[in-house]
Amino acid sequence: MKTSSALSVLAVAIALAVTSPDRLPASQEQDAPEVESAKQVNPLEGEDPPATRIAQDAARVGAMVGDEAGAKVTELLRQLFDSTLSDDVRLQAGTQLSQISAELDDSDLIRRSAQRQLDRRVRLATVGIQALKDGPADGNARQLVNDLLLRACVDYENGNRDVHAYVVRVNYELLQQSHPDIFAKIGPVVLDDYFNYNLHFTLSEALLSRIVSDYRTEKGPVADCILGAWVTGSQVTDTMVRADVKPSTGTARFDLVVDGRTKTDTTGRKSPATIFTKGNHTFTISKPLLFDGSGFATEEASMDVEVNNRTVGVSTKYDRIPILGGIAKSMARKEVQRKQYQAEGIAARKLAQRALPVFEAEANDQLVKANDSIQNGLLQNLRDRGIAPAVYSARSSETHFAISSRTMAAGNLAAPKPPSNPAPRKGVAIQLHESTINAAIDGLGIAGEMTVVEVIGKIESALKELLDRDVSLRSSDQVVDDNTDFDFSKSDPIRVRFDEGQVVLILRTGFFQKDKNRRVPRYVFEIPVGIEVRDGSLFLKAPRTDPRGILSLRPRAIEGKANLRSVAQARGIAKELLDKAFKQPLTELDSTLELELKNRENLELQITQLQISDGWVTLVME
Repeated sequence: MKTSSALSVLAVAIALAVTSPDRLPASQEQDAPEVESAKQVNPLEGEDPPATRIAQDAARVGAMVGDEAGAKVTELLRQLFDSTLSDDVRLQAGTQLSQISAELDDSDLIRRSAQRQLDRRVRLATVGIQALKDGPADGNARQLVNDLLLRACVDYENGNRDVHAYVVRVNYELLQQSHPDIFAKIGPVVLDDYFNYNLHFTLSEALLSRIVSDYRTEKGPVADCILGAWVTGSQVTDTMVRADVKPSTGTARFDLVVDGRTKTDTTGRKSPATIFTKGNHTFTISKPLLFDGSGFATEEASMDVEVNNRTVGVSTKYDRIPILGGIAKSMARKEVQRKQYQAEGIAARKLAQRALPVFEAEANDQLVKANDSIQNGLLQNLRDRGIAPAVYSARSSETHFAISSRTMAAGNLAAPKPPSNPAPRKGVAIQLHESTINAAIDGLGIAGEMTVVEVIGKIESALKELLDRDVSLRSSDQVVDDNTDFDFSKSDPIRVRFDEGQVVLILRTGFFQKDKNRRVPRYVFEIPVGIEVRDGSLFLKAPRTDPRGILSLRPRAIEGKANLRSVAQARGIAKELLDKAFKQPLTELDSTLELELKNRENLELQITQLQISDGWVTLVME
């Protein structure tokens, strides 16, 4: 991968929609999209039994808690999701888990993540179990609720798989149709934790001003009639454009502000006097802009003008006549002073009449182009791939401009609320949930037998269309293995999970070695890649591929029967591919992103903060 292209994924994230500091809460959706008809596939075949999956999830969360409390958490989580136990036992387990969570040291990132995960599991499970206990729940209702809890809190949380999300969505709607009393209690929690926005974008006023800023100097003649005097001369106008973010809910709002200064050097002639004047006028044009996440709306601009003229000389046709010349000059100065406010008011009005329509026309033209680029460019491209954001939330404070969106395929799930994150002082913050990336991966059309070049090519092609520029994920000297093809599963072939400090790439694939005419059955590979910012640079930490490394395979194949030989072959191929991709334990990547600005020098942003935790990537660039 080219290090200069390493942030292309970030560009995809920004383009998909557009972090919300806690003080700018996004409004919550009140309902979920409808589920499409069931797919005639059985991608759940070969799963471990529920008890095994529950035990694995409980052990993972317990390990994050650590020490003595970790063992308690592990056992209590197993009880909470064990549908064979009584409601009272399970609810008591939930109460104890909440107490443990409240006592965790939230200054530690991993324990803070464990706290969020515990709270999310307990919140949904206890509401569901209590609803079953309170109402006349038949066997069908119990099965629907317990299956929903297992698929959402255990399976989807760990794999972000479409098939698990689909089961949750189906059970969710069946409860709504058949058991409205239970649904009324469990539905809001599902919405809050699994249908929330999965991409948040916050822009500081300082950076927004840099993006919209434009400095101009314009020179021109003056020729006008003011109070019967013919005024001629020259003028120079300097203007600077900036953004002024305004508090707003429902839409994000900012004023496009033009601060201007006009200097004039004029001569006013009205017989018998000629007045020489220098002007230093300031003006401010404000045009309100509103953004709802998918396009801009605008209101009429307003303009304030402050005119400041200074008389620097007076002459009359009587200047050469003794005494009379002095009297004429004195009378001319008094007349100028008497009419100064009236003349300056006329000058201000004329300045506004000239400048305001020009600014309005130019600003509106740029907004039309911007909306067309968003709707018919970016969003249409995403719609064509089936991954356009369906829901937006935009808002603004005195200092920040924030947008959230939810991107998910029909029948899928999205995200819980993101970890808290302070608003960037002068840059941009992005919070991206793994479900957004997985929706984008689904749009690539990766399935079945594909070469390495084909997989990379699909990603490059999608990025090129999305960003409207060439993108290369391969360096010129990189050797691509053309003897080994992937054989991806039809269901969830590639998934990404954001763990603590690392991105876990989950592949459900087999291999075809063309030079040996050998097929290796499909297995589940979990490849963790560490990512960190260190001393202003971005580093990738390669996964270990030695026998004790953390590259893992399921003990059996996804499809068909596995044997020790095919397991060894699959691990060997995976090791070979990873060793070629990661030639060093640490790979330094370009930590900058360059924004192209029209007619101006490009704006360079650098990553200053990167946090991967509980399914979210939080990125701050300044």
